[in-house]
Amino acid sequence: MKKMTFLKGVLLTSLILGLGTTALAETKLYQGLGQTSNFRVGPGKDNKGTPVYSLNYVTAAGVFDGEGKIVNLRVDVMEIGTPNSKGKTMPRFSGWPGTSPYNYVDVETGKVAGKADNSVEFLTKEVEGWQTKRERGNTYGMNPRMDWDKQMDFFENYFRGKTVAEVEEWFAKNTSDINGRVLKEKATKEEDKAKYDKLSEQEKKDLADVVAGATMSISDGHGDILGAIKKAYNNRVEFTVK
Repeated sequence: MKKMTFLKGVLLTSLILGLGTTALAETKLYQGLGQTSNFRVGPGKDNKGTPVYSLNYVTAAGVFDGEGKIVNLRVDVMEIGTPNSKGKTMPRFSGWPGTSPYNYVDVETGKVAGKADNSVEFLTKEVEGWQTKRERGNTYGMNPRMDWDKQMDFFENYFRGKTVAEVEEWFAKNTSDINGRVLKEKATKEEDKAKYDKLSEQEKKDLADVVAGATMSISDGHGDILGAIKKAYNNRVEFTVK
């Protein structure tokens, strides 16, 4: 809980400091904080066939102008998996003390190495070591060229100047109905091809610029980022700096 509170504070502080005193003095602004959470079956199974389970807790901090347009945005996600998840830096929760221990996977070999330690002592250290997706940086493992944090940086900048409703409209029109990822010119799924072909030439050109910076979904099993941004807007409160 302390980690989550700290995360929220850091996100809001970074937003305020990034605005500059001139903009704050001249414009009535609003800040909001929103969270969403989801449970995921996966990613995958361990080598013994036992399923991996995970959850995502998304936090979005936003600053909005009087017209509802995004002035600044900061998003982070805490992803937590069962102890048989293979990700080398993925935070894991080894189970409540006293419950039947789950499979434990050695992240170096990627194979089950026994049962997880769910003692109070081990869990205390395990939870204290959790890192958000931003903290994991380029060790997250999504893409060597543009990992999760870089793609999120792109979306945060791309959504500036748009209202939340406009972001929702953009997502509905420019992402796959199958997996929520940004549509590409060389799509392999027929549904994605059909949706892409409906775009105008200018929209396709604009979308190519997006693909160069980010391809991940902002609303899927990895976390409902779009929902967190919307909640941040709905929770907004006015603030001034004198």
